[in-house]
Amino acid sequence: MIAHQLQTAKQRFSAVAESAAKGVPQLVTKHGHPFVVIVSATEWQKTHGLQGSIMDVLKACPEDLNDLRISRNKDLPRQLSL
Repeated sequence: MIAHQLQTAKQRFSAVAESAAKGVPQLVTKHGHPFVVIVSATEWQKTHGLQGSIMDVLKACPEDLNDLRISRNKDLPRQLSL
């Protein structure tokens, strides 16, 4: 991981982003303390992206979805005059 001060990272953002895109995380510091880390989109998706299908996500839900009551509104659409 490479560290940059915030001001330097702003001035060299394109180069910092290119390095992150190549797989080298970039640590940005503010007032000498870690502020943000810039990583590639691929790396972000591996750790934070949606994994699997919507059905996989629903199946992994800790709540019992069998008791979920879902109904549709059966009212007719309102009349509009154009």
